[in-house]
Amino acid sequence: MLACIWDYYGIDSKGTAEHFEKHLKEFIHVKNVENCITGVRADGKNQAFVWCAGEENSLDKVITALKPKHFIHKEDFTEFGILI
Repeated sequence: MLACIWDYYGIDSKGTAEHFEKHLKEFIHVKNVENCITGVRADGKNQAFVWCAGEENSLDKVITALKPKHFIHKEDFTEFGILI
């Protein structure tokens, strides 16, 4: 299992991340990406990230189209606050 990460920084980082997650969920639905879970993690007021977790083969469309900034493997999920 793998998580794709998109980082946001600044005063509006949490709101921006929440907005991106909305569009990410729409993309997942329209492109029929199966077994993908999303979430937002905000650390303080000036940093947030959106994550999308699933099996690597399920995430191909997400990775190709949306170009995540980082990837986290399942064994590191809890370190980054990704709870599935």
